[in-house]
Amino acid sequence: MVLDAPQHPHPFRNLIELTYHLTLIWQQASVQLFYFIQGFILQTETEITADARVIAAGISQEFRHFVEATLDRLVADGFVENQDRQIMFVRLVGEIAVRTRSWHGDFGIPYKPAMGWYEEAIKVVEEFFFLYGTAKFRSVRQQSPIGFLDGRGLQKTPIEEISKAKFFATLDRDLPFLKDIENSLQVNPAPTTAHELMMLELQRMLTKSPNRLDATNRRGRIVASAAIVIYTQGFQKLRMASIAKQAGVSTATLYRLYPTNWDLYQAAYGLGVSIYLAWLERDIQAANPLVEFTHYTSVFFEVFFDVQSKNAWSLDQLRGEPSEIVQMQRFSEIKVQLEGLTWQKRFAKLYAEGYIKEPPSWDMIHTFQGPTSIIIILFMRDGLAALPRSSWFEESWRITDEFFQIYGTPHFHAMRKKMNWDAALETHRAKIT
Repeated sequence: MVLDAPQHPHPFRNLIELTYHLTLIWQQASVQLFYFIQGFILQTETEITADARVIAAGISQEFRHFVEATLDRLVADGFVENQDRQIMFVRLVGEIAVRTRSWHGDFGIPYKPAMGWYEEAIKVVEEFFFLYGTAKFRSVRQQSPIGFLDGRGLQKTPIEEISKAKFFATLDRDLPFLKDIENSLQVNPAPTTAHELMMLELQRMLTKSPNRLDATNRRGRIVASAAIVIYTQGFQKLRMASIAKQAGVSTATLYRLYPTNWDLYQAAYGLGVSIYLAWLERDIQAANPLVEFTHYTSVFFEVFFDVQSKNAWSLDQLRGEPSEIVQMQRFSEIKVQLEGLTWQKRFAKLYAEGYIKEPPSWDMIHTFQGPTSIIIILFMRDGLAALPRSSWFEESWRITDEFFQIYGTPHFHAMRKKMNWDAALETHRAKIT
């Protein structure tokens, strides 16, 4: 399907056609189902996992070579700078994946652009050429009658306004442990990793209350016990009798509160989601915006490349029974809305400080998260090794730098030079050395 991408003699138009072609493919239900199954196989240790990784990696490499061949032609013709192909691939394909595969795979619902998917492809290619286009490309573009393909003036997809009171009431209902975990993060010393946070919070919840009638503590111990099994061993190892024993309750009490494995699993999954969301949405205070946003990206890498994180997220792979689908839709809506609120707040702060040139939008979120998304997808669902060129901090710094190249204001660039914000990267490199 990918190899059938239409060709066009104009370099800008040709890349748009390829990008649009990929968006159409990656939105198809059959393709999404293929990636769900492949991701499940790759992240579940069975007798076929090793062979599956080899097959999936081979297909992924073939796809990457196809895209890079298109980039090679642009470089050979003098339209694109001769830079690292992996970085260019991640930038281009990441912005496609974050709008399609990531929304379906991580959020479970489709992304709806403000205009259409062809216009969305134009915006993706616009940013790619902004970063990598040569003087020759800009000259040819000005001379060619393709003004309608200018992505700079296209409408951005806004972050929809929601009723915050209603949303947070939904959070309290569907993720009842989230607020307590967020409070714990605020009052206690910050853990260094998501794994450390996970284990600290689960151990805290397992602590028995002196009050034997404390129903909240009893529920917390049961759910934490189940979450530990899921996180460390996978959901296949969940056994009601052993959970009751670890939580210090009778099996009768356990079945009264959680009548089925699915009820307990759903609660434990909600706890795992709550811990990860609290960690991923945690803001940091940094005077240097490059450091702040590099942190936000590196946290995603750290979480999803943790060897046990796949267990905590394993319910994402279960979408067969109607009850499971309904539950996934509920969590998906929460993730979308929380994602929008979190990034809206972070980008609004940059905008108020005069560091970025326009208000927050989903386009802005996709520009920032696209490279991160495809790197994680290639590992989690495509079987490719996740190895940074130097460190994940430097990979995150580069992604952040590209974002500010696209959205940064003259004020940002002046402050970057005046305050020597890039010294933070050199400090990190010195520590590594």
